[in-house]
Amino acid sequence: MMQETAEAAFISSKRELSFINLAARVSYRMDDLVVAGVDIRSGSPRSNRRPLYSLSILRGERVAYEDEEVTLEEIFSLMRRFNVRVLATDNVYELAENVKSLRKFIQRMPPGSKLVQVTGSLGGIRSLAAIAREAGLPTPSHRDPLGTARVVARLAQRGVGVEIIAMYPETRVLITKNRSIKQGGSGSDRWRRSIEASILSEANRIATELDSANLDYDLYVERASGGLKRAEFIVYAGIDEVRRVVRESSEWTPLRVVLKQSWRSKVKFPSSSLTPLPRSRPIIVGIDPGMSVGLAVIDLDGNLLTLKTMRRASRSEIVEEILNHGYPVIIATDVSPPPKSVVRIASMFDSKLMVAKYDMKADEKKRIVSDYEEAKGIRVNSSHERDSLAAALKVYLRAKNLISKVKMRVREEGLTSELDRILTKVLKGTPISVAIEEILSERESESEIRDLSYAELKRELRRLNKYVRNLNERLEVMKKELERKDSILRKREGELNRLRRKVEELEDRRIREIEVDRRISARDARIKELERELEREKWRNELLKSQMRQLASSREPVDGVRLRVLPSLSKDRVEELERDSYRDVLLILDASGASTGVLGRLKDLGVRAILYRGTPPPKEFLEKASMEGIVIASLDGFKISWRSLDPVLPSDEALRLLSYIRTEKTGERSGGEGGVDVMSIIRDYRMSLLRAVNERDTE
Repeated sequence: MMQETAEAAFISSKRELSFINLAARVSYRMDDLVVAGVDIRSGSPRSNRRPLYSLSILRGERVAYEDEEVTLEEIFSLMRRFNVRVLATDNVYELAENVKSLRKFIQRMPPGSKLVQVTGSLGGIRSLAAIAREAGLPTPSHRDPLGTARVVARLAQRGVGVEIIAMYPETRVLITKNRSIKQGGSGSDRWRRSIEASILSEANRIATELDSANLDYDLYVERASGGLKRAEFIVYAGIDEVRRVVRESSEWTPLRVVLKQSWRSKVKFPSSSLTPLPRSRPIIVGIDPGMSVGLAVIDLDGNLLTLKTMRRASRSEIVEEILNHGYPVIIATDVSPPPKSVVRIASMFDSKLMVAKYDMKADEKKRIVSDYEEAKGIRVNSSHERDSLAAALKVYLRAKNLISKVKMRVREEGLTSELDRILTKVLKGTPISVAIEEILSERESESEIRDLSYAELKRELRRLNKYVRNLNERLEVMKKELERKDSILRKREGELNRLRRKVEELEDRRIREIEVDRRISARDARIKELERELEREKWRNELLKSQMRQLASSREPVDGVRLRVLPSLSKDRVEELERDSYRDVLLILDASGASTGVLGRLKDLGVRAILYRGTPPPKEFLEKASMEGIVIASLDGFKISWRSLDPVLPSDEALRLLSYIRTEKTGERSGGEGGVDVMSIIRDYRMSLLRAVNERDTE
C-alpha cells in the first residue's frame, strides 16, 4: 500500500519533476513501438579496447532483428533503420565511460528516441535477475549477452525501468542585435537606439505569444537608453513546443532570435534519488531574485552551507543547487511581492514562503550580515549574496527560539532520530505537540502488525480521537484566520480603489495646472513683446516731439549728417535700405536682437556707422561689425537735430563722433578702410545743399 501511494505521488508530480532534472518514470505503451535491448559483449567504454554489443530489436511479440556483435555506430544506424523509439539497457555506463560521454551518446540518438535503464525503480537500483523473475522472463546470464539483450527489451516493452534524461525540459530564447549588420557614421547612435527599441518590441511580442500558448517562462533583460540591449526567455518546455510559438530570425535581420535547448550540468540516472523530492536535512534558503540570483543556504543550527551568485539562472539550476545541500523547509526573500520564479520554487518543495512585510533597509542587512561574517569567519562577495543571506538569517533569527524548544521537547520524548522531521513540520506551522503525535502515528503505522488486546485498542482509539479533535480545533482556528484575512483583504481592496480614484483626481488636477501654467507663460511672453513694442513707440513719439519742438523754434536748415532710422536690424528692415540714398549712418531704435547675418549686407549697402538707443547689440555682433569696418556707438552721447521730418546729426556732433571713432580705434585712420569718413559725408551734404539753393534761385 505504501509503495502504491509513493508511486502515485511521483507520477502526479511528473510535470513539475520534469524540470528539476530527476529521471522520469517510464509509462508508455509498447504495442506499436519498436524497442531495442542492448548488452555489452566485450571491451569497455573505459578501456582502450573497442566495446562490442549484442542487440535485440523487438516489434510487439516478434523479433525484428538480432545481432551478437555490433558497434555503437551500428546501433545508431540500426535504430534509424528500424525506427527504434526505445533503447533499453541494464546499465547506462556500459554505453559511456562518464557523464560527459553519456550526454554525447544521448545527443547522437535519433530524435524522439528514449534511453531506458530497466534496473532502475522508485526504490533504487535492483538486480536484473530479480526483475526478470518477477516478470516471468528467463533469468539472464552474463555468458549469453544476446539473451540478456532480449530480456532487457522485453522488460522495457512492459514499462519496467526509468528513462535517462540528459536535457532540461526547458528552452532559452535569446534576443540580441545582429553583430553582422552594423551602421556607422553620424547615424550610429540613432541606429543603436532603433535596434534597442526593436529588441524591446520583439520581447513584448514573444511574451504575449508565450502567454497565449500558456507556456511558463522567466525573463531576464538588459535595459538600454533606447529600449533593451538584450532579452533572454527561459521557457519551461521542450524546444519543439517552443518552436511552434517562437521563430528564429534569419541571418540578415537586424535582430537575432536564437532558440537553445538547455543541457544538464550532469546526467541524472536511476539511484536512490528517484523519490519525488529527496528528503534530507531541513534547511533554510534565502533567494535574491533578478538578473543575478543570490542564493544562501543555512541549516537549522545557523551554519552556512552555500553562498553564491548565479547569473541568469533557470529554476531548475536553482533547485538543483538547493538539493545538493538538503530539503528547504523555509524559502525567504526580501522582495515583496515575491517573483513568480520564487513562488514556483517554494511550491515545488512544498516549503513555507516567507516574504518581508517591509523592505529591509540597507543598514539592517549590513548589520545582520556583518555580525554573521564576524561570528562565522566568512566573507560576502556581492550585494546579491548579501541580500539573500540577510533574508535567510532574518528568518533563522526569528525561528531560533522555536527550534530550541523543539529540540528540548524531542529529547524529552526520546525522538532524537526524528528531530529533522519534527522540525520540518513545526517550522511549516504545525504545533509541537501535534507534530510529535503525527510522527508517533507514522512510526506506529510503519511497524509490523501485531495482536492488540481490547484495552490496547481502546487506548489507541482514545489517542486517535484526541488527534482528530486536535485536527478539528486546528481546522477551526485556520477557518477563523482565513475569515480574518478575507476581511482584511476586502478592506485593502476598498482602500486600494479609493487610492486609485484619488490618484486619478490628482492626475486630472495636475493636467489642469500644467495647462494653466502654459497659458500664463504664453501670456507673459506676449506682455513682454508688447512692452518692447510700446518702448519703441514711445521712443518714436519722443523723436517726433523733439522734431516738432525744433521746427517750432527754428526755421533755419540744420547743417549735418542725415540719419536713417530703423526700428531694428532685422533682415527685412535692412533690405529696405536699398531704396534709400541716405544710409551712411543708421539710427536703430532696438538693437538688442541684432544678428551677425546682416552685417555683410550692411557693408554692401555702404553703411559706415550705426547709432543705437538703449540696450547695445550682442557681443558677437559688435566683434563682427568691427571686423567688417562698421562703427557701433550709443546715441546717449550725441545730440540730434531735425531737418523737416528727418533726424540729423549736426556737424559739431558728427565731428565728435569722428573723434570718438578715432579714440575707440587707436592707430587706425578714421577716413580709411574700416572707419567712417565723417568729413567726407559733411562735405557731400553741403554740396547737396548748395545745389538745392542754386536750383531754387534759378526758379
